[in-house]
Amino acid sequence: MDDANIFRWLLNVGEIWPSPSNVDPNPKSTAVWATNPDVKKALDLLPAHEHAKVLRFYHIRDAKLSLASSLLKHRAIADTCHVPWKDSNVGEDKNRKPCYKPPDPAQPKMEFNVSHHGTLVALVGCAGEKIKLGVDIVQMNWSKDYPMVVKSGFESWATTYEMVFSQGEIAEIVAYSVPGSSSQDDIRAKLRHFYAHWCLKEAYVKMTGEALLAPWLKDLEFRGVRVPLPSQAGQLGQINSDVEIWFRGVRVTDVKMELQAYGEDYMIGTASSSLDRPLSEFRNMRVDEDIYPIKDVD
Repeated sequence: MDDANIFRWLLNVGEIWPSPSNVDPNPKSTAVWATNPDVKKALDLLPAHEHAKVLRFYHIRDAKLSLASSLLKHRAIADTCHVPWKDSNVGEDKNRKPCYKPPDPAQPKMEFNVSHHGTLVALVGCAGEKIKLGVDIVQMNWSKDYPMVVKSGFESWATTYEMVFSQGEIAEIVAYSVPGSSSQDDIRAKLRHFYAHWCLKEAYVKMTGEALLAPWLKDLEFRGVRVPLPSQAGQLGQINSDVEIWFRGVRVTDVKMELQAYGEDYMIGTASSSLDRPLSEFRNMRVDEDIYPIKDVD
């Protein structure tokens, strides 16, 4: 790993730690799932409080995402800060953003951020503590959103999110259209454009350490948002990095942002406070090959 780069990892939990189908969501079902040898192997790598947190989820799909997120964070800290896995302490900052808490303040530090949606978990990180990073994953929910848009109209549907977007963003979202497309395809394109806006804003806000309840949220505006073309299932797609960022009417020029497609339904947004540190390509992580080779767990 090049310490000068901002590394980016992806872990797809869709085909790992399998769970039985048609299981009622409750902690008992999650506890039964956790007895699977592969799941137990992963859980045993976590501190007791993180282990317990995974098992508190009612839905196994959420437990899998939590487990994957914890493993990626510990792997990132151990590799970047050159500490044993058992010392890769994950804490929280004043905004409850996950961070590395070294036992000795003089030890190497790092910045990282994590997001998950659907079956994907993403982590972006780098050595040092002066850079701030944010990442967000969105998965288009066609089956839920499409009928609602058809019923109420796209403008009515979009304006329900006006607490998140500026007037200019809402206008851009509502006006977006693909000439020559059918009504159904146009709605799908509009929804994808909406989610592109959402992903960029969430990644930026996470970089700052705040949440989508930040009082300045509508003062942050993205202009000229281009939607990256989708790719084949399980493959990274087109990258767009030319969006304009404005804050209270002033162009923001000291933040790097990137929006990338993943498969047909996902997009991943990355925000970095450094223009100089390169963003590495996303690396598809494999649990057995990239996370489990640990020699100091005892």
